[in-house]
Amino acid sequence: MKTILQHLMYCCVGVLLLSACYKEQHWDFPGPFEEEVIVPDSLPFPFDANREAGIWLMKEGQPFHEKVLFKGFTDYYAGGDTLSWLSQPDGMRLIQHRNPYPVTNADHVGGRENSYRNNYVVSKYFVPVGKGKSFYMYFKATIGTFNGTAAGIVLGSSWENGKEFIFGFDGFSNVAPQFFLDLYEKTFSVNPAAGWPTVNEVITPGMPAEFETVIVDNLFYIKVNGVLCFKMQLPEQQLFYYTPSIRPWRNFMTVHDFYMEAPESYTVDYAFHHKEFDYNFIQRPALSTTANGDILLFAEGRGDYIDAYQRIAQNTRAIGNTDIILRKSVDGGNTWSKDIAVLAGENSTDTYANPQVVKTSNGTLILQYSKLFYTRSANNYIIDPNRQIIYQRSSTDNGVTWSPEINITEQLRSTVVDLQHVAGHGIALRQAARKDRLVMPLNAGTNQVRVVYSDDMGATWKVAGAISGTNLRNPSVVELNDGRLMMLLSHTSVTPRNKMVSYSTDGGATWTAATSYANGLATGDFGHTFPAVLLGDDSGKLYCATPLSRGTDPRSYGMSPVYANSPTLYASDNQGQSFNSLGALFNKMTYNTYLVPVGNMDAVVLPSGKVLIATEGGINTPFEGIVTYKK
Repeated sequence: MKTILQHLMYCCVGVLLLSACYKEQHWDFPGPFEEEVIVPDSLPFPFDANREAGIWLMKEGQPFHEKVLFKGFTDYYAGGDTLSWLSQPDGMRLIQHRNPYPVTNADHVGGRENSYRNNYVVSKYFVPVGKGKSFYMYFKATIGTFNGTAAGIVLGSSWENGKEFIFGFDGFSNVAPQFFLDLYEKTFSVNPAAGWPTVNEVITPGMPAEFETVIVDNLFYIKVNGVLCFKMQLPEQQLFYYTPSIRPWRNFMTVHDFYMEAPESYTVDYAFHHKEFDYNFIQRPALSTTANGDILLFAEGRGDYIDAYQRIAQNTRAIGNTDIILRKSVDGGNTWSKDIAVLAGENSTDTYANPQVVKTSNGTLILQYSKLFYTRSANNYIIDPNRQIIYQRSSTDNGVTWSPEINITEQLRSTVVDLQHVAGHGIALRQAARKDRLVMPLNAGTNQVRVVYSDDMGATWKVAGAISGTNLRNPSVVELNDGRLMMLLSHTSVTPRNKMVSYSTDGGATWTAATSYANGLATGDFGHTFPAVLLGDDSGKLYCATPLSRGTDPRSYGMSPVYANSPTLYASDNQGQSFNSLGALFNKMTYNTYLVPVGNMDAVVLPSGKVLIATEGGINTPFEGIVTYKK
């Protein structure tokens, strides 16, 4: 094995040249090799050569959406209603929405100049990169062209500067493109003069190619179609866990297979994931325990849409063909039933939304939700409150069967305004003065909150007065030991940067004006604007799950909606006078800049004393499905 001198440089105006802008480093590279030298035998490969011990994210053209994300420019862009990734019999095919090689302007498909930067194939599994760790990644893909497109794979992010570890396979030339390495913003080419192959020697555009990436104890090497294309010892650094991804960049690509093996890989716990049961999105969780100990998880299943604008809107709200669905767990939320029940919307194209559930003292479950209608103004869809219908169904057998729908619209609103059952369940009061009263919190219009309450087990409902305050949203209610009700609210004002609180001394009929509430309940950077859930256990201990910050999809370059992140659980042993942090819901090691995304959430206390939280979530955005945490 020869030892050669290689130069490490900072990228100079995006062009990788051997020049004074290189920072000199010494690397041990093998090569060149005579054809008869069997290189793979000299390289460590502590993995299953048959690819059976790891995880197939995609196989024989079929993606497994609970394991992989196909992210594209059209995730948040409606132009032309074409999709960035098309499912075809042999794989997922990328459509560039700003064609780098157009014949006419029509080839741009309504895209933008930098739309290629949004297109990725992302593993939902975090894998370790660092000393003593190992991981193997295999994928088969067809590359469309050679033209210096900078296509590649992304393998990590540095703790020191947050920059990425990228290995590229279409650099600098359309005749003899070179492999290149961008190691945390220090970039150099893989020099053919040192014996390494050029890209065109191992890949043929239009023909499937097999890519294998191995990192074993910081030794990194990559093979394409069985040919060793690069090897180096990575510099020692702090261990991180990363979600490897394929980056087509300015190239055209069809991905056929994707496999990973890493002894210490992990992902989040999806109770629902996008594309499951033919729904584009599954969002808006509502949780309840049952008398027999089961856990029921209700949600919106957002399916067919009329046009691209509805498709984009489905990221954040129910629109188009949306059902109310139900999944059950019999083991405390560890696993979920294979099948679901469709409680509203089956065999229709209507929009059902905003499920909220309450369990009565006798174990009856009462579910409420809305049927929504929209009017279109230009490219916007606006809810028509005049046509909104609010339904109620009940179950007396732990959610196995449900009564027919009852229209309760007129009971629940005092004025014609869009009412939303918020994420977070209703409560049944336990104190003697108003025992068994049911209380359900609602958003009213765009900046008010109300509760509705029932004294006859849900047969009829009354509307409480609006809570006084500015820009209030997302109420969550708990009963205190002294009979008062405590309501925690988010708000969309810039200040105060904490939650608001209101109290009721008459079982929810009237409420105090909302006031600022900190008392140990941190909300960080605009976490106060997003939903939280407040709940209590039988002993009177209170819990609150709330996000601490906000962000956007890091792969969208600012195109995605703003969402919450960094969810944290708090507890109060003094009836809500103050809270103490129990820590982040997601506490695994990741990488620099990573923040776990969340959205609407609900929670229940399990018989074990742990809190089960169900939230819109995922590894990249909260639009991926519904994720559960226990703490």
